[in-house]
Amino acid sequence: MFVGHEFLAFALAGALARVRGHDPTTAHGLGLVAAVAALLPDLDVVYGLVSYVAAVLDGAPLGWDAFWVVTNDLHRVVTHPLPVLCCVAVVFAGGAGIGRTLRVDGRPTLVAAAVGTVGVGGLAAVARFSRPVLDWVGVDGALVLAGFAASVLLVGVVVGRRTDLPLPALVGAGTLGLLEHPFGDVFMAAPPPLLAPVGPDLLTGRVVFAADEAVNLLAVLFVEVATVWAGLLVALRLDGRRLEDVIDWRVGLGVGYAPVALALPRPTMADAHVLGFTVVPLAALVGLSALFGATGPPKERALRAVVTGLATLTVAAAASLVVYVLA
Repeated sequence: MFVGHEFLAFALAGALARVRGHDPTTAHGLGLVAAVAALLPDLDVVYGLVSYVAAVLDGAPLGWDAFWVVTNDLHRVVTHPLPVLCCVAVVFAGGAGIGRTLRVDGRPTLVAAAVGTVGVGGLAAVARFSRPVLDWVGVDGALVLAGFAASVLLVGVVVGRRTDLPLPALVGAGTLGLLEHPFGDVFMAAPPPLLAPVGPDLLTGRVVFAADEAVNLLAVLFVEVATVWAGLLVALRLDGRRLEDVIDWRVGLGVGYAPVALALPRPTMADAHVLGFTVVPLAALVGLSALFGATGPPKERALRAVVTGLATLTVAAAASLVVYVLA
């Protein structure tokens, strides 16, 4: 869900903004803010990468599995719990208020000043959480939490200063993006501790759709693909476009993945790369062929390539599902 978080947040914020009466341009902007906010909890991977590099220098093996062995003690543990996210959502609000007061082309407002003051309370709440986090996952966890809060504050200041989006809606979009994030991380591995460090775990195991590992992996893939489709369809709607105007006939090439799926070992959750490193390159190649085979402005061609690639991925996944069910 590294990609799905952002697309789902965009879809939710953009659609909700339209329901609330905002114009398409404003709704698009709010969707982008939500998407950026939804990315921020995964910045803990950066700290994990630094830790992994240090571990490799100390003799740890190179490899995807080895990376997660080193980083799993921190990834999603500190930045994904809802109590932490609620606090950093207040930090985001404060940053947005501060950014709005710093605008050189507008006068500071009492609302912006008040929101910025509230943000100080959010930072205080994060600091208050640093002690139980320190007891829970140690100094590394406290450092990740501090970096997370600082990143959220910085993003809040930037979007508050550089956009004309209504401040309440801006804060709502950022909050939505942050709080939406952890619920997408319950399919591939152990779910994040949603109430930590102040409450018990709500989920103790990942969500399983099917007993067959290959079918379950494809179900997880379809969840991810559905979130991306949601974001793209909302974006198309906000731009006044139709799906049939930006999709290429090449999507049918995705059916060709069926014999590939039949020839490869049945993928499982443990070796999902067997699926990902074959079906995604196929979709990317078809998308690129649509990019270079189309005419028109670069933005139009890029959009056609993205939509065609995603549609190809969807068709290929469906073809492989048929293979795994019937084989």
